[in-house]
Amino acid sequence: MFSQLRISTVIIAVACALLLACQSNPRPQISHHQDKQADFSQYQSFSLADEPEIQFFSEASGKHYKSAFDQSIIAAMEAKGYQYQQSDGDLYVNYRAEVDNELDSFNNAIPITPTRMGYYQSWASWYSGPLTQETEGGNTRISYTGAINIDVVDWSEKRAVWQGVYQKKLVEKNAQEAEKMIDQAVTKVLSSLPKR
Repeated sequence: MFSQLRISTVIIAVACALLLACQSNPRPQISHHQDKQADFSQYQSFSLADEPEIQFFSEASGKHYKSAFDQSIIAAMEAKGYQYQQSDGDLYVNYRAEVDNELDSFNNAIPITPTRMGYYQSWASWYSGPLTQETEGGNTRISYTGAINIDVVDWSEKRAVWQGVYQKKLVEKNAQEAEKMIDQAVTKVLSSLPKR
C-alpha cells in the first residue's frame, strides 16, 4: 500500500517536473522552404543585406543587433562551404528579426452577483456556459515572442531559392543573453540550408 503510494507520488512529481521544464524553455518552431530546381553546388559566395529589418518591441533596433546577426550568418554559411563577399556574391542573404510582446488575459474571477450564475471558477476551455459581465479579478500575462526570417536569394536571377523561419516564445529577458540566443537561432535555422 505504502509502496504504491510512493510510486504514485514519484510519478506525479516527475510528470510535474516535465511539464514545468516544457513551459520554462519552450521549443522553437523552425520551418524552411527550398526551391527544388535550385542547384546549390553552383553557388560559391554570398553577401549580406545592408539594412535588414530588426525590430524589438515595435522599435527599430537594427544597429544594436545587426553585427550579432551578421557574424552568426557568416559563420553558419561559411561552415556550409560558401565564401563571404562584401558585395556581389552569388547568393544574397536577407533577414528580418522581430521580438514583440503578446498580452494574454484570461478570466478566472468569481462573479460579483452570486444569484446570476452561482460561484464558479471560469476556465474558458472547461466551462461552456455564459460568462457574467460583472466580475472581480482575472489575470493578465505578458509573453515575449521572437521570430527570425532568413531569405537566401539567387542574386543573378533575383529569385529566392531558400527561406528559413524561426519562432519561439522567449523566457529570457536579459539583454546580455541576446547575442548567444541570436547565434543559436541562426545556426538552427541555417542547418537545413544545403551545403555547397
